[in-house]
Amino acid sequence: MNHLKNLLLALLLSSSLTGCALWDAYFMAGYDSGEYTLVTKVRTEAEYALEKCSSPTEVRAIIDVMYFEANTLHNYTQHIPNNEDAKKLAKNLKELVYKTRELYYNGKDPSEAYCKAKLTLVAKNAENVQKVLGSKPR
Repeated sequence: MNHLKNLLLALLLSSSLTGCALWDAYFMAGYDSGEYTLVTKVRTEAEYALEKCSSPTEVRAIIDVMYFEANTLHNYTQHIPNNEDAKKLAKNLKELVYKTRELYYNGKDPSEAYCKAKLTLVAKNAENVQKVLGSKPR
């Protein structure tokens, strides 16, 4: 009799976990081409700026645009229901781009090596955000 109760309890738990996963998948925000486009722009701008690291003036101009796009992504994700994960990712990406941008406005231009390291980090983070946003249910 005890074995039957344990089996029933195990079946109940496994079905409730599956139900929670289905519930989450059903109610999470779906794929959004606007989100994906904005994060793709941030990544592309970071990769383009990498090519210009020998010219701080050019990098500064690209980073200004990149920051605008990252901020737009953050604002875009804020009020979409059931989109908390995308909102967090967008906020973190925006902060990373902002910190990179600050380097070019502190009165002293960063070295080319430091520029490449920071922009590689931004591009890699944007790519990771793309992977998450691109895997949302359609």
